[in-house]
Amino acid sequence: MSTLSTLTCGPLLRYRLIDYDTATWNGSLLIVTPTGIIPSYLKLTQSTELTSAHVVVPLCIFSGEGHSFWRYPLSIRLSDEERKIKYELDEPEANGSFWIPGKDQTMRTMFYSCNGFSVKVPHDAFAGPVLWKDSLSGGGDQIYSDRVAVTGPLQSWSKETSPKRRAETPFTEQMSKDLDDWYFWNYIDWYTTSPYREALASIPGINIWDDHDIIDGYGSYKDRFMRTPIFLGIGKIAYKYYMLFQHHTNPDDKDTTATPDPSFVVGNEPGPYIQYKSISLSTNLGPRTVFYGLECRVERTRERICYESTYDQMFLRLEDTVKKGITKHLVILVGVPIAYPRLVWLEGLLSSRFFTGPLSLFNKIFGVGKGLFNKFDGSSELLDDLDDHWCAVHHKRERNAFVRRLQSFAEHKAVRITILSGDVHLASVGRFYSSPRLDIPQNKDHRYMVNIISSAITNAPPPTAVANLMHRRNKIHILDRHTHENLMALFRETPEGKKRTKCATMPARNYVIITEHAGLMNQSESQENGPSEISQQNLPNETGAQENGESADLPVAKSERGGVTAKENVSAAAPAMGTTRLYALDVAFKVEINPKDSEGRTKSYGFSIPALEV
Repeated sequence: MSTLSTLTCGPLLRYRLIDYDTATWNGSLLIVTPTGIIPSYLKLTQSTELTSAHVVVPLCIFSGEGHSFWRYPLSIRLSDEERKIKYELDEPEANGSFWIPGKDQTMRTMFYSCNGFSVKVPHDAFAGPVLWKDSLSGGGDQIYSDRVAVTGPLQSWSKETSPKRRAETPFTEQMSKDLDDWYFWNYIDWYTTSPYREALASIPGINIWDDHDIIDGYGSYKDRFMRTPIFLGIGKIAYKYYMLFQHHTNPDDKDTTATPDPSFVVGNEPGPYIQYKSISLSTNLGPRTVFYGLECRVERTRERICYESTYDQMFLRLEDTVKKGITKHLVILVGVPIAYPRLVWLEGLLSSRFFTGPLSLFNKIFGVGKGLFNKFDGSSELLDDLDDHWCAVHHKRERNAFVRRLQSFAEHKAVRITILSGDVHLASVGRFYSSPRLDIPQNKDHRYMVNIISSAITNAPPPTAVANLMHRRNKIHILDRHTHENLMALFRETPEGKKRTKCATMPARNYVIITEHAGLMNQSESQENGPSEISQQNLPNETGAQENGESADLPVAKSERGGVTAKENVSAAAPAMGTTRLYALDVAFKVEINPKDSEGRTKSYGFSIPALEV
């Protein structure tokens, strides 16, 4: 076997699952080489032992267009404590290490989204993707492909002013080849950029994708435009490289759906625009935490997010993996926030011909409002973003049914459900909770579900005015007679330390770290020492959340010492970071202080999510 002499990309680490029956951690490592290069075996060693290395043989999962993808399957026995695993190839730059947990340990999870720059963002306004220096669950937009229509092969097509002529453009063989090359090298350019490259080589990740992994708004344009040859071609090529780079899987390999990776949950039928079956992810983050990444892009249209059968498959799998009395937390990943302020009035305005008609005419004649219209189907630039949201008019019924089904499952399995999302370029925390009239404490409330919204780790945040608008739209919404929802008032200081009055959203680059609280401290120690690293000013205050809609957060510790008044909402209260409740999840937002700082220093904002007590 030849030695590895050229490395195009990698190594890229992926986590699959832990088999607790055999106490085995399972994942994979991927490298990309020029066609004709056969890589060496992979050598795995434990950093604490001098025993002989375990040798792994590579499998070529795809070869074409001048490059080959090689996957090394990884299966490592767990021990009682966490361990550092070293890996070596003959190419020095492909050597590295990663950590695996102990048998009874829950992984320390880092969640991020929007890992790239939008077309209109000036890159020199930020010191690059520096937040990666501190740190992997990817919540979508791990890579941005929007420039394919600006500087890539679709440049001339996107400049066509007539949506009709644009829709009729054929997808030629040459265009297919050019797009294939562009998407491949877009991944290579971003995945070999430091410090993201080092993160991918040292932190095993699990990802789902979102629209920017394909092209902005994919799935949320008008059906007749989504079915045009160009957009069907874009979806097929983007999906190919998403599966190869992010899942170490060839989507055209019959084994992908016939005998899939055990962490895959394969849909029943192909999507309407991407002619592949959806693949959601089902795995675990430790012995007490189950993870489910719901695929929300392959089956998406303007009127639907997922097929009904996809939800059925999800709950069928969770019925098997979530063990009542053992599983304390179920973490669900969806790319777009599910508990978020409504913008129905804006949807209506942007959909109205009385607004878009005259403005479109002025745009054509004078260029007025040019930025308000997208490059593809000619509708409002903002409308595809709004149509993506679970709270959009088209998706509200589907969203509410999904939330109620999650609530029923939480009650049935006595498990706390937490939702991870990104997309919106703001940090915020949505939450569902039981109506105050039910007087159910948060730790016993199966309806209490937090939606952690972390976005963006690399892309630019929106202007402060937009964040303030979302804060003002933060009303208490009534899901049904038993459930309320709103955003948590978490961000009481700016990253620079100044007091904030609009605390529900944070317009700064960010990511989230989630850890299981071991519950080792007693109550007095927790109160005396306080949460390390988390600013006390950013902890929830102690006034309680009122029925009149004022949003405030009550530490669980206070409710334990004396309860709450009749006007205070015992379920909407958010416990302080560092609660002593056993197996709570401690959540820390890491928010960038200065976008020009090449060290990527962050400020922490935190809270805890208690396990569901029955």
